[in-house]
Amino acid sequence: MNLLKELFAVLAREEVRYLLVGGVAVNLYGIERATGDIDLMIDLQEDNIRSFIRAADSFGLAPRVPVNIEDLADEDTRTAWREEKGMLVFSLFHRKHSYMLVDVLTELPVDFGEAYSQRSTRDVDGVPVDVASIPTLIAMKEGTGRPQDEADIHHLRELIGEDGDD
Repeated sequence: MNLLKELFAVLAREEVRYLLVGGVAVNLYGIERATGDIDLMIDLQEDNIRSFIRAADSFGLAPRVPVNIEDLADEDTRTAWREEKGMLVFSLFHRKHSYMLVDVLTELPVDFGEAYSQRSTRDVDGVPVDVASIPTLIAMKEGTGRPQDEADIHHLRELIGEDGDD
């Protein structure tokens, strides 16, 4: 089974509330863009994080840094990671396929509930994938200063009929 498809099937089985963001999300909107990881924004409520941890373990994901995945559920720990280590994402790799990287945002740049209500569900080989809406992706990418994000914003705006010029 395709690893990407398998990941999203496991997330669905564990009823994880998540949104696919980043390059893979942009790809699913039809914009060709190279990316090396899968970026997820998950609902940071403890019950949902616990569901994500079960899904990650079941799928074969492990933290890239020497920390316990259970620490992801602790808000104070996530805050310390960001403030002391600049850790904006919690990175995981697949134990058998180490090239597969999954990054989970440790702080949400937008309101999750609102973004989730505006999501687009895409079909990946028969598996539903919850993708952040185009306006949510644009909002998340604005102000980062990264050239790739600026290019993504331009192409995403074109998709929704905005000219892309501010």
